[in-house]
Amino acid sequence: MKFIYTQPHDWTEQEKTLAPYIDHCKQVVATSDYNALEASLCLSSDKEILAQVDEMIKKKKTNELKYIIVIGIGGSNLGTKALYDSLYGSVDVLTPDRYPKMFFLDTIDPKANTTFLNYFDKYITNENEFSISIISKSGGTTEPLVNAEILLGHLKKQFPNWKDRCVIITDNNSKMWDEGKRIGIDVLGIPKKVGGRYSILSAVGLFPLAMAGIDIRSLLKGAESMRSLCISDTSENHARSSSIFQYLYLQEGKAIHNSFYFHPELESLGKWYRQLVGESIGKDNIGVTPMVSIGSVDHHSMVQLYWGGPSDKTTELVYSKKQSSCLVPSDPLFPTLSTTEGKDTAEIVSAIQKGTALTYENQKQPYFEVVLDDINEYEIGAYMQYKMMEILYLAHLMKVNAFDQPQVELYKIETRKILVKK
Repeated sequence: MKFIYTQPHDWTEQEKTLAPYIDHCKQVVATSDYNALEASLCLSSDKEILAQVDEMIKKKKTNELKYIIVIGIGGSNLGTKALYDSLYGSVDVLTPDRYPKMFFLDTIDPKANTTFLNYFDKYITNENEFSISIISKSGGTTEPLVNAEILLGHLKKQFPNWKDRCVIITDNNSKMWDEGKRIGIDVLGIPKKVGGRYSILSAVGLFPLAMAGIDIRSLLKGAESMRSLCISDTSENHARSSSIFQYLYLQEGKAIHNSFYFHPELESLGKWYRQLVGESIGKDNIGVTPMVSIGSVDHHSMVQLYWGGPSDKTTELVYSKKQSSCLVPSDPLFPTLSTTEGKDTAEIVSAIQKGTALTYENQKQPYFEVVLDDINEYEIGAYMQYKMMEILYLAHLMKVNAFDQPQVELYKIETRKILVKK
């Protein structure tokens, strides 16, 4: 992975500000301190969690497995979906014979639920073909509870051993943990101090991803390698660099950050990062508003605003230097219009990316680039670890708590009041 920055500011003061906090994070890693707020930093090298996941995989994975169903919302869902979509999900509809596939029940929309139940009835014929992960950090979030009740209530009519196909992933000793034990559903724990949006490297992500055949050891290895860089004092501490970059431009009023991905399969990764930014640093009447753009689709919908509208954004351009090959025919059907005959689409995408970077530079818009070696488990694991640490450092510079989300609870409180009244 390569990082390319434009650096018009002097970063010395911010590097000094972050130095004690980076030392603290280094100590959390060295001691595997799960009592620290930064406990998520311990996950990539936690052999005990990996062993627990491995044991559950042995118990739950079958040769007939076709569908992994993830019931969750927010941090219990977005990271897993980001990884799956990066590798497979964006083309699932075009690969009907590739299994196992993942479904994400992250909405309680009636139409979505009814359609899914109909699909389930039509295409799943025995209980060895599915696995269900019910994920809730607190164990009491309305949406996953509703979806679990609907799906499990439907399943138990058809499959007498339905409990054997389920795993609950929640805080140790949460109410959902206790309910799982009471009912007889297997349970995996989430370390108490690891918040949902930082939990992708825990059982929250590792179990369903491994069930889908994704190499979780490579994922963890990439994250661990990046973690080492991002607690270092070197210029390769990319989380420190990008946090300072965003912080200094925030002081200039650039309070919107645009994650611009040049691969459509990375859109869910952008949405995962969007939650990470929104919930971690949107506090005390300050914050950064995250956006997600996809090249080159959004070149034809949004760049007019980016380059001709208000100068209130920073941009991160993300692309992979390794891409699949697809050739444009050398004998075009529209010869008077075509300028790309015989070219590889990877070459065209690369030209668009380079042209985009040059335009940002020419327009004097602040941006930096992240170049992935490939789109695989190792690189995505490294990228997600980098982003989580970036936000820890940015929150520290902004003097906000990166680990709570008090305003998220407001709608939950009002929702419960309405439901109780009825």
